[in-house]
Amino acid sequence: MKSTQRPSAKGIALFALSLASTPVLAQVAQQPQQRGGVPNADTPYILVATFRSPDRQLGVAMADEVRKRLQSEKSTKELYVIPKTNINNTLEASGYRADSALNASDLMELAKQLRGEQVLDGSVTKTANGVHVEPRLLMKTGQTTVTQPLPPVDAKDPGDAAKQIERSLTEASKAIPSYKLCTNALRAAKYDDAVKAARAGLAAYASSNFARLCLLSAYQSQKAPPDSIIAVAKAIAAVDPTSMIALANLAEAYAQKGDTAKAIETNLAIYKLDPSNTTIGQSIVAQLAQFGSPDKALPIIDSMLVQNPGDPTMLKQKWLLLLRAGKYKQGIAAGEEYVKADTAAATLDYFQRQIGAAQQDSNPAMVQQLSAKAAQKFPNDASLQLILAQGYRKSGQMQQALAAARRAAEVDPKNANAWLFAIVTANDLNMPDTAMALAQKAIAAGASKDQLGQALLAPVGAAVKKAQDSKDRADWESALKSAQSADAIASSQATKFYIGLASFQVGLDAINNAQKLSKEKGKDAKEKACAETKVAEDMTATTSMAMPSGGAYNKEAAGQIMNALGQIQAAIPQFKKALCGGK
Repeated sequence: MKSTQRPSAKGIALFALSLASTPVLAQVAQQPQQRGGVPNADTPYILVATFRSPDRQLGVAMADEVRKRLQSEKSTKELYVIPKTNINNTLEASGYRADSALNASDLMELAKQLRGEQVLDGSVTKTANGVHVEPRLLMKTGQTTVTQPLPPVDAKDPGDAAKQIERSLTEASKAIPSYKLCTNALRAAKYDDAVKAARAGLAAYASSNFARLCLLSAYQSQKAPPDSIIAVAKAIAAVDPTSMIALANLAEAYAQKGDTAKAIETNLAIYKLDPSNTTIGQSIVAQLAQFGSPDKALPIIDSMLVQNPGDPTMLKQKWLLLLRAGKYKQGIAAGEEYVKADTAAATLDYFQRQIGAAQQDSNPAMVQQLSAKAAQKFPNDASLQLILAQGYRKSGQMQQALAAARRAAEVDPKNANAWLFAIVTANDLNMPDTAMALAQKAIAAGASKDQLGQALLAPVGAAVKKAQDSKDRADWESALKSAQSADAIASSQATKFYIGLASFQVGLDAINNAQKLSKEKGKDAKEKACAETKVAEDMTATTSMAMPSGGAYNKEAAGQIMNALGQIQAAIPQFKKALCGGK
């Protein structure tokens, strides 16, 4: 019983053993259809294969007519046509039907077993007026199968079409000797000789794809300018749009020339010829991404994932392409699919990209969700803790924000941003003592005093504003304490100004209070007035020391304070003499 499965080229190769025992000359003697007798040792053999057709019998008939035409027109000394009987025997012994229309790789393997150097096949369809045929000539050089499309034929029947195909084949064959010289020169690395032979082939047959393919290889080996390669590759593709060799060289040359649009266009054409080839597909995807066209690469990745669902490499490519294309929501989802397929892919870089995508997508909830996962997995990464703190802050969870910021600062003590965030958050929570303590730790860790000073000014400014609004001495005393604490950690013109302003206001209130108490009778009132005078003396001394440095921060206010300060300081000795007995 014959096998119902279609064998591969390997199956054909296995039949070579059965052929080895049958001399080629005996085969020729059994099939004397072709004139000329026994072929010479250097006579090329041609295999005419069943043509591809929706009508299997039409494909067989077309091949039979071409074979008969060649046998009648060509001598065995010129071109030996492998008999149909030999072809059928080989096919059937390998498990094929005799009328099988094979693909190019199987055809070349079949030809190899029958000593065929050339293969003629094609496609044939019925038309209203007869048949339409698209023939081609195949040859193998090394591991590469090269194709020479022959002019399409419209004829009344296969016999009439065979006449035209034979004439086209005769013309195309004129370039084959030069093509062989060219390929031999390439193997010997004689590239100038190869170019010369290829041009001779084109002179013999202007449409020779064989000659142009060899010329292209020679140019590539010579590292010819991109324009030279483009010209030859385009000429090949014009005759044979399916030539992977031409398209690959064309895409590379366009890329070298910097013509991104045409490089992309050519790469897409390559993929469309063989969408099942994932190696080619992934290479093209990488090139499209490199050329800044992720949108054009995404459909290719999607089609490959249909064939290879869950493939981590492809899922990663899709994820990165979506991020590069600015499709952040889809990119985040693709990233999650990627790490499901490859849990080891959930690296720090992965989370940073995902968090960045969520930020670009203006999705704070996703930022918080991702940063929480990342911070849990990578607790010693300060940047993640800081992102988590920012997320908490935006959602109004200030205590959690402070805790995360402090963890970030503990993980990386030299991270000024972490300290600043923690200090600012403590200020917002109305925890000035905590803010000051954090600032001291930050400076001890080597953080910049200038940066921290700006953060510490916020609570000082808030305290001063509160005192200005309330005009309450206790609030001015609190503002003074805040300014002095900030100045002790990170002194600046601003902290000096606020110290001078707050101390002046406390001193002014004290001298005014001393004056009121001095009008009251009794020892207790006098003692209180004396104490207030001493407070005024201490505060005005503090103002005198601070304001010269702080004056540059607010010259106008500092000038007014210094003018008034002189009057208060002039009155203090009199108050002390009257109220404190000169003490």
